[in-house]
Amino acid sequence: MSLKQAVLLSLAMFCGLDLIAAEQQNYPFVLETRKEGDSHRILARNRGAAAVSVKLSLANSRNAAADRPFPLYTVIPPGSGSVSLARIRPAARGAGYSFRTQASWLLGDYHARQSSGAIYRLPYANGRAFHIGQSPGGPRSTHRTPDSEYAVDIGMPEGTPVVAARDGIVVYTEARERYGGRHPDLMSRANSVRIQHSDGTIALYAHLAHGGVNVFPGQRVKAGMQIGLSGSTGYSSGPHLHFAVQTVRRAGDRLTTTSLPFNFYVGKPAAVFAPRFGMFASAQYSSPGRVPITTVAGPHKPPLRRPQAAGHEPQK
Repeated sequence: MSLKQAVLLSLAMFCGLDLIAAEQQNYPFVLETRKEGDSHRILARNRGAAAVSVKLSLANSRNAAADRPFPLYTVIPPGSGSVSLARIRPAARGAGYSFRTQASWLLGDYHARQSSGAIYRLPYANGRAFHIGQSPGGPRSTHRTPDSEYAVDIGMPEGTPVVAARDGIVVYTEARERYGGRHPDLMSRANSVRIQHSDGTIALYAHLAHGGVNVFPGQRVKAGMQIGLSGSTGYSSGPHLHFAVQTVRRAGDRLTTTSLPFNFYVGKPAAVFAPRFGMFASAQYSSPGRVPITTVAGPHKPPLRRPQAAGHEPQK
């Protein structure tokens, strides 16, 4: 096999993610309905480190009146006690009433928008260099859903240190998964870290090694700080890092997790660039930056997003 064929094979890494169900099972957020006299109160409790976006609806109601319009969309702040969402009471006093709630929730604040000019360092240690595989504008075997449309895969050996790409607060971790492969049952089984930034967006670092998480929820981290070790857990054909910047969006009557376009930077002063398939990117931050060269051609080269002049300082 030629070197070019080997590089193409590593860049064609096949991976997929469906982590939302697993996160909802493990994240410390609950909704409950409590009887209070002749009424019921719907409560939310968020003991985690990130805001939670909630959609709440009523169904099959009979003689029930609410103290606010439904469906209800709201954001529950992190570390909160019991937050009252609504009170349901009989519409006609003296008669029985019934109702059923339908709720959905996602990690993150659906009002959050990525700061203009936000940029991200490469998510691996200084002095290391790796190829960028699946990325916007390049060939993709997965990354076709809204939560991964703008994600990138970076091929790296198992156990490679993974670092934070931007300052933030760790809001979720999973390190217990052991296995990786191309079985559909593994779609939700990747080890991961989520870090929330000052603008409310959340970075996802996924497919980490078993036990390969070095941070904990609520911990503040700085860009360049080690947060874990690369691996191939979950739905994956080989060791790599899946990196995405995400937010929650309200799309019609639904809440969805959506990935966002983003730019990496290297050097000091910084050279800013949009990741693209085949780039060989070196993490150096002590001398003037240069945009990484593309050593493997993709179908086309996407333009730089929100270009910044040299000397740009990363947003915290």
